Amino acid sequence: MSEQTTKPPKKKNTLSERITLDGGKGDEKPPRPAARKKPSVSTSRARVDMPGKLKGSETQKNPSAAATAGKPKPAAKKKGPASGKSAKPTKGKVTLAKKRLAPPKGKPVARAKVVPPKVGSRRGYRPSLAFRLRIPVFLIAFAVCALALFLAFHKEAGPVGRYVSSALAPSEVEVTIEAGMSAKEVSLVLKERAVVEDDQAVLQFFTDNNLATTLRSGVFMMEKGMAFDEIARLLTTKVGSLALKVSPSFTLDTIDRYLANRGYAKKGEFLKAAEALRSEHSLSFVEGWLLSGVYVVPEKDAATALAQSMFDAMLAVVQPHLNSEQVAAWGLEKTLIIASMIQAETQDVQQMPLIASVIYNRLEAGEPLGIDATTRYEIDDWENPIPKKALETKSPYNTRRKVGLPPSGICSPSKEAVEAALFPAESPYFYYLHGLDKRLYLAVTYDEHKENIKAYR
Repeated sequence: MSEQTTKPPKKKNTLSERITLDGGKGDEKPPRPAARKKPSVSTSRARVDMPGKLKGSETQKNPSAAATAGKPKPAAKKKGPASGKSAKPTKGKVTLAKKRLAPPKGKPVARAKVVPPKVGSRRGYRPSLAFRLRIPVFLIAFAVCALALFLAFHKEAGPVGRYVSSALAPSEVEVTIEAGMSAKEVSLVLKERAVVEDDQAVLQFFTDNNLATTLRSGVFMMEKGMAFDEIARLLTTKVGSLALKVSPSFTLDTIDRYLANRGYAKKGEFLKAAEALRSEHSLSFVEGWLLSGVYVVPEKDAATALAQSMFDAMLAVVQPHLNSEQVAAWGLEKTLIIASMIQAETQDVQQMPLIASVIYNRLEAGEPLGIDATTRYEIDDWENPIPKKALETKSPYNTRRKVGLPPSGICSPSKEAVEAALFPAESPYFYYLHGLDKRLYLAVTYDEHKENIKAYR
C-alpha cells in the first residue's frame, strides 16, 4: 500500500502576496483578518410588539421571547450605503428612551432669584401702541378741553346767554273750535291744548263778560298761558274780520310768512305795508316800531290793516312817556331798539327791567353789548348755532364786535318790554345769564360772571 502525501488544508480567506520593496527583497504581507460576513436583510414583513408580557400562545411558540419580554429592543441598524460597503456596527446598547440622571445627593443648591427687568429697559423690548400714544393722546385731550372752555367763556363775555332762541320761539298751539260747541266745551278744548290751566276760570270769564253766546268756530293760533281777554278777542271776531295773534318774537318777515301761509295775504304784502309806514312817518327803521299783540282786522287787505294797527298801538304806548328820562337821553328810536333786544332776551316780564339796566350800564360805559340775538336777526336763524364767521365779522348787527346799538330793532316788542326800556331798574350789574333753571343770574364783574357760568350752566 503506497503512501499518499496529504496536502495541508487550505486556509480560508488568506492571501499570500509577495511585495518587492526598494531593497529588492520581498516580504510577505501578513494575512488579512477574516472579513465580517455582511448581514443579510430580509424583505419579509415583520411584526413589531411593544414591550410587555407575551400571551400564552406566543410563549409556547417562542420560549426565548418570553425571557426577553419587557426588555427594550435594540435599535434597528441603518442600511448601508449603495456602494455595497458594510456599515459600522453600533457600539453599545441603544434604548428607546434616554435614561434620566438621578438628582445629586446632598443638600440642594439654592437657585438665585430671578428679577425681571423693568418695562422698557429690556434690550429689544418694544412697548405697545397704546403705551406709546399715551402722551400724545393726553396732550390732544387737554388741548380740546382748553379750547372748549375758552370758547364757552368767550361766548359768555357779553350779557346774553344761550336762551335767545327759546325766548324768541314761544310755544304756539293750533286750537280748533267746532261749530255748535258750547262755552263749556270751548273751555275744555282750551285746557286740553294747554292754552289755559283752569277751564272753569275761563268759562267764568266768558259768562261775566257776556261772551258765552258769541264764540266763533274755526281754527285759531294761540299760545300757552294766554290771557283771557286775548282769547276772547280771538274767539269773538265778527264775520268778515280776522283775529290775528302776533307774538312778541315775530319779525316783519315772520309776520309776512304767517299771513301768506294762512291765506290772509299774498307773500310780501305785509313787508310793503310796513315800508309804506316807514316812508310816510319818516322813520329810520320800521322793525321794532310795530307792537306785538292780538289784532282784529278786516279780511280784505288784512296785511295793510295789520301793519297800521300795530303801529298805532305802539304810538299809544309811548306817547304818554315821551318826556321820560330814557327818551330824553337816548331818543325814542334807540329806546325802541333796546325794547326789542329786551324782548329777544326773555319772555319773563319780571326779568325785563333788570336786563334793561345791564344794557344801559354797558352802553354808558362804552362796552360792547355782546347780545347774540342781534346777530341771529342779521343771519335770520334763531335755532341753529351761530356760525363762527358771523360772530367774528364786524357787521352793524354784531354787538360783540361793535360798540353801541344795532341800526334797527330785531323783533316786535311787547308792551312790557317797551315799559322796561322806558323805566329800567337801577343796578350795578354789567353781566347776566340764564341758568339751566331759566332763572336770571347777574354779576358786576367778569370774574363773578364766570363763577355764575360754572355754577348755573
